[in-house]
Amino acid sequence: MASNKSKTLTAWITTFLILSLGLNAYLWIQNSGLHTTTVKQEEEFYELEKVQTELDQDYQAALESLEELRGSNKKMNTLIDEQKSELKEQKEKINNLIWTKRELGKAREEIALLRTTSNETLVELTNLKQKYDIVSAKAAKLENENTLLAQGLNKEKSLTKELETAKAILVSQTENLSSSNRKLSTQVDMAEAIKINYIEVQGYEVKDDGKLKKKKKGKDIEMLRTCFKTETNLVTAAGDKKFYIRIVDPGGKTMAVEDMGSGVLTNKLTNKDVRYTISGTIDYNNKDTEGCFDWSPAAKLAKGEYALEMYNNGFMVGKGAFKLK
Repeated sequence: MASNKSKTLTAWITTFLILSLGLNAYLWIQNSGLHTTTVKQEEEFYELEKVQTELDQDYQAALESLEELRGSNKKMNTLIDEQKSELKEQKEKINNLIWTKRELGKAREEIALLRTTSNETLVELTNLKQKYDIVSAKAAKLENENTLLAQGLNKEKSLTKELETAKAILVSQTENLSSSNRKLSTQVDMAEAIKINYIEVQGYEVKDDGKLKKKKKGKDIEMLRTCFKTETNLVTAAGDKKFYIRIVDPGGKTMAVEDMGSGVLTNKLTNKDVRYTISGTIDYNNKDTEGCFDWSPAAKLAKGEYALEMYNNGFMVGKGAFKLK
């Protein structure tokens, strides 16, 4: 009985050992496969970095070579910038082959092509720069010769220029003197202008016997009488003084009839022509003086507000307004 139990135990132990050995063998095979995969991935990553390093070195070297050609010529610098832009596009394309598509063989081909193209372009740009330098040197020489010629010409013109400058100064001084005289004359004329203190306009109907009847409606008015009172001006000389009256209708038009005494005067303050309606003269004795001027319109007067301006000695000396029904 004991012998049978011993045999059974031995069988169980043997089975357990066999299973353990099998499990260990399986785990060893699995670990071995994982190790192999990791090594392979590390080798692949190393190759990727190696190709990337090669690309970076070639790209940087190409950029430095291009920058060495940069100078003051704008066309040359534009070509360099264009080539740098193309190199950048090629580099981005190769980066995509390396890290996205993992096509190292094609990436190396593109790197070789980039290197070849860059070298060829560098040779072309170097030759072009030499030509530009030759042209620039000739241009500088020509400019120097022109400068020498210009200096000689300037010396010959120096005396003429000095004479012209002296003449210009003399003319300027003369013009300034004339301008000062004109300003002084204007100031004197302005000081002598007699200002108006009071203005009143009245409309009349003229009867057959010559008598006047006041009217307020424009359609009934046959004559406008403008009465005014001056200020005292001790600057101007006593004597006959002429005044001009400008009447502006409600539509903004100056009322004027040449046959009735209308005309044009020049405003000395603005130097512009002013159309006036009527003019007249009063005897002025350096004190407040009253006067009245009559004017007969050629047509019926419209209803509305009329503006009035008075001028003396070329300046506006008073203004007012009146309404007609």
